[in-house]
Amino acid sequence: MTGTARLPALPGPRGRPRRGTLRGRLVLAFVGVAILTALVIGVTTSSMLGLVTQRNAVGQLQEQADAIAGSNADIVRPARASNQLCQTRRVLRAAGTELYVVRPGGEVTVPECALSPEPLTPIPQGGVGDALTGSATTSGVWRGYAYAGARLLDPDATGRAADRVQARQVLGVLLVRPVRGVGVDLAGGIASRLLIATLLAVALAGVAAWVLAGRLSAPLRGLAAAARQLGTGRLETRVEQDGDDEVAEVAAAFNDLAGGIERQQAEQRAFLASVGHELKTPLTTVQGHVEALLDGTVTDEAGRRRSLERLHTETGRLTRLVADLLELGRTGRGRFTVAPADADAADVLREAGEAAAPHAKRRGIPFELRVTAPLPARIDPGRLRQVLDNLITNAIRVTPPGHPVLLAARGLADGRVEAVVADRGPGVAQEDLPYTFERGYLWARYRGTRTVGSGLGLAIVKGLCDAMGIAIWAEETPDGGGLTVHLLLPPAGAPVRDTDELPP
Repeated sequence: MTGTARLPALPGPRGRPRRGTLRGRLVLAFVGVAILTALVIGVTTSSMLGLVTQRNAVGQLQEQADAIAGSNADIVRPARASNQLCQTRRVLRAAGTELYVVRPGGEVTVPECALSPEPLTPIPQGGVGDALTGSATTSGVWRGYAYAGARLLDPDATGRAADRVQARQVLGVLLVRPVRGVGVDLAGGIASRLLIATLLAVALAGVAAWVLAGRLSAPLRGLAAAARQLGTGRLETRVEQDGDDEVAEVAAAFNDLAGGIERQQAEQRAFLASVGHELKTPLTTVQGHVEALLDGTVTDEAGRRRSLERLHTETGRLTRLVADLLELGRTGRGRFTVAPADADAADVLREAGEAAAPHAKRRGIPFELRVTAPLPARIDPGRLRQVLDNLITNAIRVTPPGHPVLLAARGLADGRVEAVVADRGPGVAQEDLPYTFERGYLWARYRGTRTVGSGLGLAIVKGLCDAMGIAIWAEETPDGGGLTVHLLLPPAGAPVRDTDELPP
């Protein structure tokens, strides 16, 4: 009874270490991808956040520097310079920003205040102050510090002379603040949210991988279990085909394989039964005649001679049957040793016909031989003789007495040789002609309705012809029924195949 079910997973072969499961590897892969993606996003976000923070800090400092430089009228007045500048500096320091003044030569210095604490930041180097000598503003980032500077308004345009003299001592102002700590709160908020999103993505990836791996691994485990059961001889084992994806295709291929093996086993059992019957008949005959000779039932010389002739005939049948079995065994292993050479096929055809003529005469069957010489071809003469013997023997066996069997051959214009063996037996149905040379097919098709052989001979004929490069096919004999087998022999000088051991 054919079983179709999901089969449980079976343990691996003893002694083989079990590796990680497909489900576990898929889960790890999905989770790893999710974590890696989160890390890439985190690094990218952190980098972008740093750039945004730096730009915001520089922009704020530039606005403040422009505002301070715009009020230079108060800054440069001798009476107010110290107080105004120092007051501005105190306010900026409270916000974490240091104020410097830039001298006309580009020198950056700390303002002269009554109580001048230590600067919050180092003085930017690298020509930061010099940039103001040629430009109204300057800004940027230096070693983790954002800076922005602005030149004062032209003191020559307004103010008293004393003020202008004082103003010429200050070219502009420079504001500096660290950016390493800027945006920490914002970064912390983003980092916490990114961590939550990462954990959620990892959890979702793990669940998705677990479900997907389960859908993939379940049919694979079923296939593995079914394959082990098939190996134990349970040829009825099948697996379910769910969906139309690759796994379903593998399941369909497995079912096809199991069905093919089951059919082959059935054919082999039927074939062995046929061979057993073929062997039993001559063995029974031999045993009966030997017992008759031993117990003295046959006493006259003529009777003993008939028994010996019958024994000779039956042992010949046994010999041929055993030879067929051995040859078929070689065929089953895919080996037919042939030695093609240029030879006259007419000689082989005549020898086969002359050897078969007495047997046909005893059966009351006229045997016709129509062969013209010479017929050069690329053949193995011994193997071609074996092919002809099988075909002629089958033709004589199925042809009723009084009806002819024909062996004929002719040369074709392209150098090939066509040979035919035609009988007047019951023939083969049109739909069965393509399967005439399949092992045991005719026996299975016509047993019980006519006398049939074991089907070994025709399988051997097909294998030998394939090995020699001879085309072979069967047709219905015209004008009276029966079967005609055609052989198309390669011409002399035809290329030799790469090996002389070829599959049938």
